[in-house]
Amino acid sequence: MIRVSKLGFIGLSAVDRDGMAEYYSRIMGLAKQEETPDGLYFSCGPEHHAVGLRFGSEPGMEHIGLELAGDGSLAEAQKALAAAGVPSEIRSDTVPGIAECLRLADPDGATIYLYRQAEPSAKAYSGNGGVAPTKLGHVAYFVENAKRSERFFTENLGFRWADWVEDVFLFMRCNADHHTLNFLQSAKRGMFHFAFELRDFSHVEQTCDLLARENIPLIWGPGRHGAGHNIFIYHHDPDGNIVEYFAELDRMSDESLGYYDPKPYHEDSPQRPKVWPHHPLSGNKWGVRPPDGFGAINLARKTA
Repeated sequence: MIRVSKLGFIGLSAVDRDGMAEYYSRIMGLAKQEETPDGLYFSCGPEHHAVGLRFGSEPGMEHIGLELAGDGSLAEAQKALAAAGVPSEIRSDTVPGIAECLRLADPDGATIYLYRQAEPSAKAYSGNGGVAPTKLGHVAYFVENAKRSERFFTENLGFRWADWVEDVFLFMRCNADHHTLNFLQSAKRGMFHFAFELRDFSHVEQTCDLLARENIPLIWGPGRHGAGHNIFIYHHDPDGNIVEYFAELDRMSDESLGYYDPKPYHEDSPQRPKVWPHHPLSGNKWGVRPPDGFGAINLARKTA
């Protein structure tokens, strides 16, 4: 079976060229790795880029890049997908920093690039301060049928379900981290948010102060989610995309045990993947609810 090892990058369609470049370089602190006639690419680690911006007329997610585990060829991966009825296409130099990738779409039409290896980054961070997150952590987007998404990513790409909020909000993982992809069943389409990991709670505090100095208000947070138990803050980038910074995300270091590394704030002992109820505390254990219109998690505003 094909198995994904991590989320490598996200590609965004960007409208505010100057504002987005300023945000991701100076405020987030990522290093500009490459500039093309229609795009910019920023790194926050050893690989070519974590965020790619391609300038267009509407903002939103264009694609995600998932790195494959193992050393098999992309042709072998393509053959395995074809056997499962999933069409794909091998492409060369489609994404800067990725010599060869396998392009496919999930059941909701989201574009996915599978790849084996990215070019190294010349510089991981801008060197001019900023948030400087440790990595791109996860992407969340709206889907028509979350159960269908679970089947697709489990059967074809080796993901495992990490938690559900009833049957409409799915967290999926491909490594020790609690989630790499989130799927929110909704009439909406497109991206909900994407998220970057911070070192610890003090890094979250520093980031809140940095955003305040830049007059960038928080949408929600600080708080601690139920599913995943991560500390979170959310805000908008200049194009209106929802960006999350998080810390203390649950991890399952030993897959054979089937539960997350124990933490003092866990409800269960041991804390295993489970189905959470529609309840405010599933969204934020500290009690503050999300604002009206915040994605599809108005389900977390339900009081019973």
